[in-house]
Amino acid sequence: MEDVARRAGVAKSTVSLALNNRPGVSPELKEAILKASSELGYSLPRQRAAKSAEGCFVAILHHEDDVGRRRPTELYLNYLSGIKTCLQEKNVNFSLFADYRESQTNLGFYLLSTDGLAPDGLILMGTVARRNEPLVQRLLKEETPFVVLGRNWPDLPISTVSQDHHQQALLALTHLYQLGHRTIAFLAQNSDRKHDWFDWRLKCYKEFMQQHYGKVDETLITLGDNGEDAAKTLLAHRPDTTAIFAINDLRAVEAMPGVYEAGYKIPADISIIGLDNAVYPPTDYPSLTTVGFPHFEVGYQGAELLLKQIENNKLDYVNILVRSELIERDSCAKPHI
Repeated sequence: MEDVARRAGVAKSTVSLALNNRPGVSPELKEAILKASSELGYSLPRQRAAKSAEGCFVAILHHEDDVGRRRPTELYLNYLSGIKTCLQEKNVNFSLFADYRESQTNLGFYLLSTDGLAPDGLILMGTVARRNEPLVQRLLKEETPFVVLGRNWPDLPISTVSQDHHQQALLALTHLYQLGHRTIAFLAQNSDRKHDWFDWRLKCYKEFMQQHYGKVDETLITLGDNGEDAAKTLLAHRPDTTAIFAINDLRAVEAMPGVYEAGYKIPADISIIGLDNAVYPPTDYPSLTTVGFPHFEVGYQGAELLLKQIENNKLDYVNILVRSELIERDSCAKPHI
């Protein structure tokens, strides 16, 4: 489908609409897409058969880059709790592949590639849920029902259940601004760049700074090997920083010892805010102010949506957003200057 989109000069979602004979594509554009499809020898698979959700098999796929260092975050545990609750209510069989990777040496990949074990639907979360992952592209091509958690891709024909990442970041930045902070830094880890949410949250930060201060100070955007390293680098170059907007709770918690090592106190000298309400600091650090969302609901809605797609082959895809909210704790205060 990607090759067809490239040849026709359109988005993949437009190709999907045209090839599935759905509204929203002009006759001229549809003709160009069909021509490109024919030239490339691309044809849609036959429409899958609808079936009863009860007794079907759902695979839950998860992988987390940081899982070797720490237990899975509360976010993924709560996603899983919501998924399990929904599937058990509906008498659906399911299996969790907790360290899924696209590799012949991975047990989950081997099992799901074995004849007779293919699931009726899948739920993707963690680093498995990237738009350019081979798994995602394969599922799209095969038209296997699947739902992605924690992502919002309105330009792709993929069902998703997620927080609104822009709204979430905006709530955090607005809170710091209303407290009186003006020198607000953006902090992340270098490896965060490969995630969609890195771009979404950094974009929101830049838009916010441009709107409120008329410019984006690039020296306040700091990445490091981890949150602690990034915090020490930031404060060495910008000692006038009064607040840190961390890309997520994990980086915020990692940044705390870096702030203390640099000779600052939280929140007396530096306020820190995170996102997701998924990771908590050790007891000797201030509790983290963050912007959370209902993790359990994301998992439950994702499972419920997948079952509807399995039962009704007339459904294509749906994007569901849950509401985020500010959770005020002890890591943020008014600036002392």
